[in-house]
Amino acid sequence: MNTIAVIGKVFVDIKGTSFAPLHKDAKNVGDIAFSNGGTGRNVAQNLGVLGNDVRFVSTVTNDQIGIGVLEELRSLNVNVEHVDLLEDNGMGMWLAVMDNNGDLQTSISKQPDEAMMEQCILRRIDTVFAESTAVAIDLDLSVNVLNETIELCREMKLPLYGVCGHLSVIERNRHLLQGFTGFICSREEAEILSDMSIVTVDDALRVAEVLAMKGAPLTIVTMSELGAVYVDLRTNEQGHVPTTKVKVADSTGAGDSFFSAVISELMKEHSIEDALRLGMRVAGKVIGSHDNGLTPEMYASLEQPTRD
Repeated sequence: MNTIAVIGKVFVDIKGTSFAPLHKDAKNVGDIAFSNGGTGRNVAQNLGVLGNDVRFVSTVTNDQIGIGVLEELRSLNVNVEHVDLLEDNGMGMWLAVMDNNGDLQTSISKQPDEAMMEQCILRRIDTVFAESTAVAIDLDLSVNVLNETIELCREMKLPLYGVCGHLSVIERNRHLLQGFTGFICSREEAEILSDMSIVTVDDALRVAEVLAMKGAPLTIVTMSELGAVYVDLRTNEQGHVPTTKVKVADSTGAGDSFFSAVISELMKEHSIEDALRLGMRVAGKVIGSHDNGLTPEMYASLEQPTRD
């Protein structure tokens, strides 16, 4: 079993979903739900459910909600011994407004105490990485954390995979992607980072190649209903994997679940295309539900991939 260190934030998500098309100047009747979220937490959950040995490095607030986050992760095969309990602002809050199709329309994010989080992460990663075979990190962390993670992974010869919880840090520090083994991003994120537009699959392949040449040698760009493309400069391979249309209940968590399934498969030495296929099946399960991540029940219902 692979041991994967996951570094990232924890959020409490408050999601309101309208029963009808949204009207910005009127009251919208719908449903409001609370759930545990955050890119780092979501990835840890997904990797645990997928059968990996996960070491989560983060912070939570020392209250009933924070303790509940840790208890849920423990039940999903995630080691939370390296999560620090802070008395205040140990985790963030995310207020999201979804339309009646389950698509995100707007959101407001309150961040955790990033200075304290940086201290906690930097204090723990040497020990955690020594126990790990790979590292997955949310790129919405401080430059100090990203630099130290890159250097340690280079020294320890650990593969390092990055996903964007938010684009702001890596957009200002694009050179950091050169320290990553693999980088997975959405079409919109790829357009911003490359200063190019993506309309077709060929466009996406060109953008992925540009990003790979400037950053991580394995770059994957997701394209929603068009599937995903990849460029791997290590093997001079590239390709496109289509997807099937799924009914969307809630689109949040889709990128995190795709990312998790892909690196889980890659760490098992499966092909990139097999990894992308599993990623799309897992993402399809998550967006067809109101959960932020893969559950054991969803995993049990997944069709197993066929391999040559």
